[in-house]
Order: sequence, then C-alpha cells, then structure tokens
Amino acid sequence: MSQKIGILVLIFSAPLVLGYCKQADAPSASEVAQALYGAETEKTVRILGSKVANLDEEPDLESIVLSQSGQAEAVSVYKKINGSWIFQWKQEFNLLSLGESHYDLKALKWQPGKLQGKEKKTLEGDCIRRIVIDELAGDTFNSIFLEVLSEEPPLGLFSIPFGYRKGKKILDGLQLKEHEELVRTKRLDFEYSSKDKSIRIFPSSPNYSQEFVFNGWEMIPNLPMQPVPAFISMDIQPKLELGKESKITLQFKNRGNFASVTYLSLTFPDDAEITKSETSQGVRIYNKGQTVYNILQGRQIPATNILLEATKEAWGTNFKYGLSFYYRPLKTLDTRILFRSSFKYYKEIVSIPNQYSISKTEIDQQGFYTYPLEIKQK
Repeated sequence: MSQKIGILVLIFSAPLVLGYCKQADAPSASEVAQALYGAETEKTVRILGSKVANLDEEPDLESIVLSQSGQAEAVSVYKKINGSWIFQWKQEFNLLSLGESHYDLKALKWQPGKLQGKEKKTLEGDCIRRIVIDELAGDTFNSIFLEVLSEEPPLGLFSIPFGYRKGKKILDGLQLKEHEELVRTKRLDFEYSSKDKSIRIFPSSPNYSQEFVFNGWEMIPNLPMQPVPAFISMDIQPKLELGKESKITLQFKNRGNFASVTYLSLTFPDDAEITKSETSQGVRIYNKGQTVYNILQGRQIPATNILLEATKEAWGTNFKYGLSFYYRPLKTLDTRILFRSSFKYYKEIVSIPNQYSISKTEIDQQGFYTYPLEIKQK
C-alpha cells in the first residue's frame, strides 16, 4: 500500500464552536434508536456520549451522538427544529468482537480488556475509539474524524481513520489497510493540526508520517512536487439568465507543494457559449468539434463538450489563483462544470481526481475522472 500512497491522489477560520451536551441538548435513546433503525424498531441503544458543534453553514448547532446497539456503534447527527430533533445523517460500524479493548504499545496490537487506570473519554466507544471535531481549511464549520476498530484476516484487530464533512465521506482509512506500517502496528494513528487544518497519519513515525489536505471535495495526500488545487469560491456577475452573458470567477488555492506548471481543465456538459475574460492568461478554449485527446482511446477525438484549459505556472504553496471566463447559458441555468487538475511528475501526468478518489466523480469526454462542480448563485 506504500506504493499506492504515491499515486493515491484523493484530499480564515471562524471560532470553533463545541460543547458537551446537557440532556436537553441531545435526543433521547429512544429517539436515536428510531432515527437509526426506523420508527417501528424494537432495537434499543445505549448512548455513550454526545456533544454539540456546528457542522454546516447554518448558524444552528447540531448534536453529535455516539451510541451502541448489539455489535454496532454509530455516530449520528441531529438538528433541533421547532422543538423536535430532526435526524441529519449517521455512520454505523459493526465489530463481531465488540467489547472493551486497549492498544498495547509494546506488543503493537489491540488487546482485550480495559487498560488499568485509564477512563474512557466522553466520545469514546469500543469500536469507535476516538472522535475529532474540527474545521477544515476554507470552512467556517466543523467536520468529524473517527478512529474505528475493524477486524479482518490476516490482520486481526486494527484501527483506521474516517473523515466526514456534512455527512459525506472525505477520508477512507480502508484504502490504507495494506499499508506496511499498519500491518506492522495494527493502528493507523492520526492527528489533526488546527493550525494547518490538515490530517497527518502515523504522526510519530519518521518514515511513514503523511499529511492529508482538503481540496474542497476530499482529503488528498500532500506529496512532494504535487500541487493540490483546492476549490475556494465561485463568483457570478451578473446573475445567470438564459441567452445573456455573465462573468464567472473560480478561486483556487494550492494546498499542496510548489509546482512549476499546473493544468486546470473545465468541461461544460450543457449547451452554452464560453469566451475568455480580459484577464485570462494561459487559457485556451476548445469548442465543440475541435480535436481533444482521449486518454482511454489513446487518440485525438472531436470534442462533444466545450473544454477550457488553464495553465498556471510557478504556483506556490497557499497561493491563490483566480480563473475567469464569460458564460452564456443557452438551455438551462441548472448546470455544472466537470473539473480536474493535473501536473507532470517526471514523465507521467498525474491527475486529481483519479480512480482512487472517494468523492463523487464523473468521466469527462477525454476519459479523465473529474469532480462535478455545480454552478450556484448566491
């Protein structure tokens, strides 16, 4: 899996709002059971802990509940609306050998039983071992990171991280279950840096420590010589109208490393007219019928969608880049852009996203994986 990391190209803060729940700040056990398993369920749940935090753009706080039922543990999120708890989303994990256990640093494995003298934290279960709640870069709300125990032969018991933003998975530790250090230690430890707003796996290992950064869609391993263009914002002036021209500006920030050349590609699936803005530099537009290269076919093909390619030279870490163009919608205002970035790594072209991405992707006309970016107006 160490080789896979090399090609696994997956991922101004507001004050952090967190607090432990009073009884009135969290749903009851019966409400949690119904939310998790249906209104007619006969299952019972035991609430292990809860906390309030802001988990989306709205100012109202959500209640995060850690619960246990049978061989399963779940993290579920609720919002109080008009005096009632409304279920938002959940992540549930099952473990056949569910029960108290601890990590043995000397033996480098998980051992059954409670570690003497150590009490469980508020949000700590038998399967969901740790919950970290913090902001991602570019967000003004919190995301949730979990350390979860899993069991598979021949590894046996091992722990891996997962990350969720507004209920959507942005980090999947199962992709790293063959990593040689995880095979050796049975624990894929991680820490979150509030300063850098990034995740680091194996933080204490000089050989295997690896940072992951957020690119607006998922957590990406921050590899040497690799830029990580992160989507920051979209500005549309004036508002979109059918047959009329608006200027769209997309802001990106390089959360990866310096790159001498970075390519940004935008494909427009819906009927529209695209023209360069007066500030466009290094931008080329391919209209329908012009030839573009298809990586799957290994040859030039006529474009079926408009393609805009921007070349950004000498892009440093944490520097922003604004990409502007004029957009005239012809048939619909509900549209999207298919976005990808790429850079040259020695003789290879590496793209974000790719086949290892866990975020939603679409294949564009050139055969590349892309992130769908909805055109939204404020």
